[in-house]
Amino acid sequence: MMSPKSLIITGLGFGAALGIALGTLVIAPNMDSGSGPGGESTSEVREKYGKLVLENNIAEAQLDSADSVMGDLGRYVVDGSLAQRPVMVVSMPDADDADVKAVKDLLGSADSTDAGSIKLTEKFVAQESADKLLSLVTTTLPAGAKLDKKKIDSGTHAGQALAAGLMMDAETTEPLASVDDRATLLRALRDAGYIDYKDGTILPAQAVVVVGGGMTPGEEDDSAAAKYAIDTTVNFLEGFDSVDTAMVYAGRVESAGDDGVLDKLRADKTKISTVDSIDHPVSQMASVLAVKEQLDGGHGVYGSAANAESAAPALPKDL
Repeated sequence: MMSPKSLIITGLGFGAALGIALGTLVIAPNMDSGSGPGGESTSEVREKYGKLVLENNIAEAQLDSADSVMGDLGRYVVDGSLAQRPVMVVSMPDADDADVKAVKDLLGSADSTDAGSIKLTEKFVAQESADKLLSLVTTTLPAGAKLDKKKIDSGTHAGQALAAGLMMDAETTEPLASVDDRATLLRALRDAGYIDYKDGTILPAQAVVVVGGGMTPGEEDDSAAAKYAIDTTVNFLEGFDSVDTAMVYAGRVESAGDDGVLDKLRADKTKISTVDSIDHPVSQMASVLAVKEQLDGGHGVYGSAANAESAAPALPKDL
């Protein structure tokens, strides 16, 4: 019988091997003529298509099996790893509620202190509301906080303001902002429709996990809006991280493709730990392990996309 550690390592490798490839498979439609692309006959094209469908169905079934195993093992791996560490969860507008809940549940299994949850709204990353956001964070900036004078955009400044209001000093673990300053900033942002949270739930945090979705620029009519939202998200994350924070950003694998949030963060080589495929248990586990790694002074690029370095951070030695 395999040991728990052997099962975990096998699961990690299996999850990475079955990672979703970035790109689009174009299937040739039914053709009236007797040949397809490359001179292949219609029957040959259909045969290849049928084989691809079968292989895809097998891969999906195997991945579902791996997910079911990793769902249980993930809780075992992270158990107690973040004891007495206040961790906040921030969700981007495109984040899936199930992904956010899964991360919160695993943080609970890690025994972290719940520092609260904040959801950013569509308005936060929309171009038409950027000027008001920029003005608002400037006028409600916590005492002692500084804003970048070279990058004057709503994403960067909002990230810096929120980090100053929500986080602890990395060395002293003292809150960066007073209770009143934090409340003033958060209430102003909520009243203006940029964020949402429950009263009495937000505490100063030592680390933050930001959960996003799989938004890509695409070629739809709203591609310009999507590009702006992606750029604003990246600026927000990098602005937040510039205040010397322990940060993990986790999103769907699609955002690791060309010009997605994960793709841009990884290209910028920031010290933000990134995790793709957050809708799968192995990446949810990786996100929690990445928080511990960040608090210990490290960072990494995890997931199953081609631009990830490995499936997850190193497993705890005491497993």
